[in-house]
Amino acid sequence: MPSKSEPRKWARVAPGKLYGWHKDMPQAKRWTLISRAVKRDSYATIVRRLNQLRNLTKDRGTKAIAAKDMAYLKKKFKK
Repeated sequence: MPSKSEPRKWARVAPGKLYGWHKDMPQAKRWTLISRAVKRDSYATIVRRLNQLRNLTKDRGTKAIAAKDMAYLKKKFKK
């Protein structure tokens, strides 16, 4: 267990794990990209990666876009 003086260790964010997702892409292209990524990996994996990105970034725009994309996936792949 890390002491209070040590920073919390987060999971490593590896580049390319969201198959080229970028906040500056048009919404339709991002959604197509993450829908294809769900077919390659799984819904849970892609949502976890987006959630990790949303939690680790300090950029408010990226947080908002990642949250919207997660909501889109939830709506599209809801069982």
